[in-house]
Amino acid sequence: MKILLTTAVIAATASLALASGDNVNPDVIMGTGIGNGSFTIANGGGIELGLRAKRRYNTAGVPDGVYNWDGVDTYTFNPANGNPPADRAMWNFEFSINSDVNGTTNNNLNDFNYQLSMFQVNADGTNPADALTWDIINGADPRHGFTIYDHSIGDNTTTAATDSIAVSLADYANLIDNNNVAQNSWNYGFFNDPGTGPLEGIDPAAAGSYIIRLTAFDKITGLEIVSESITVNVVPLPTAAWAGLGMLGVFAGVRTIRRRA
Repeated sequence: MKILLTTAVIAATASLALASGDNVNPDVIMGTGIGNGSFTIANGGGIELGLRAKRRYNTAGVPDGVYNWDGVDTYTFNPANGNPPADRAMWNFEFSINSDVNGTTNNNLNDFNYQLSMFQVNADGTNPADALTWDIINGADPRHGFTIYDHSIGDNTTTAATDSIAVSLADYANLIDNNNVAQNSWNYGFFNDPGTGPLEGIDPAAAGSYIIRLTAFDKITGLEIVSESITVNVVPLPTAAWAGLGMLGVFAGVRTIRRRA
């Protein structure tokens, strides 16, 4: 039997959604050889959300498990230490969603709505107009129109060797209806298309601060259950960006595409 969250329960659990780290549950399942750890994590209402950034392209052009995490919510990279392809950032961000982290609610992935927000470089994280935002479980990718994601999907017993990846729309619908874990690794450059609007036309290698926020919502009431944010600093930061770092830290503390490419 699934446990449905009432408004009162949501309010109570959301107040407990404080950041923790650094291992996600059940483990990292999105490809063999990818270690756990260095995640910025929030828990609330039986849901765990994890975010981290990693060096996707070192000077040899390969990932090497370097996260440069400050132990709170900030990851720092220097483009001089990377060699990405054109239109790619040297770093990826990785997310983990577990909709029944304690194995007590029987809630699966599609029992909730989610929102991923990717902010323009040096935005302060407070203006929705500065972000490319969509539901990365139930919605279509606004850049590419994907409705079948290549997330690694599983449950609390899944490993990197036993994860599932959808091969059709029906398969994807079945997976999110019967599993509680989804993970993926994306590069900011995946979402850098010509035109106007959030992230369009940006240089994914540009120095500055990037904010990524992941939030889960009650599907019936629309109320926020739990949210997590990370900041990725690409150094050296422009002089103007330094002045905003203190404010970025305040907002991050509130806690208010393609795969592995």
